[in-house]
Amino acid sequence: MVNGRTHYDVLGVRSDAPAVAIRESYRRLAREFHPDRTRGSAVGDRMPEINAAYHVLSDVGRRAVYDASLRGAPESPLRASSGRSSPVVDEPGDEAMREWRYQHPEGPARIPWRSLAFFSAIAVVAIVVLAQFTEPGEPAAPDGVLRNGDCVEILPNGDAEEIACDGAGDLVVRQFISFDRVCSNGWEAHRDRQGMGVACIERMPEPPPTL
Repeated sequence: MVNGRTHYDVLGVRSDAPAVAIRESYRRLAREFHPDRTRGSAVGDRMPEINAAYHVLSDVGRRAVYDASLRGAPESPLRASSGRSSPVVDEPGDEAMREWRYQHPEGPARIPWRSLAFFSAIAVVAIVVLAQFTEPGEPAAPDGVLRNGDCVEILPNGDAEEIACDGAGDLVVRQFISFDRVCSNGWEAHRDRQGMGVACIERMPEPPPTL
């Protein structure tokens, strides 16, 4: 405040004037009191205080701080930067946030991404190495439910029943279809012993006789 005049007085606007009115008033005063036009007149150089007033009132944050100083209540820079020109009322949760910041001055916990990546890489390498030295497990025991790749034997009534695969000469299920469909590739069709559908069977070739 200069000589009892506020920045609003200097620009000739109300304290609640919008930004557009402040800008228009500044442009009008700048044209009127430009040094080139007032040189040698009794008006004097008013441009410094006009520029200073516009510098404050044209910025939302600076204006909020200035308004608070006129009211005699210091304005927090954080609040001023939010762009509010009216008195700020604490919102719900502000007190809890201040308490949290007091208890955690170092800020939110940081995730050690580098350490996690390092240990994850070690775990992957360990799994690969163990897989190289681990003996393959025993084939799963027949469960009576026919699937592609299962080995079967043909019962006297023509039904197919799952058995453990033995190697060459096995009867292998290549398709499992409904009763109204036909096996492709010339595979033999046999009813599933459980009555769930039709198994299309391929007989694996017998190994050549040894001499």
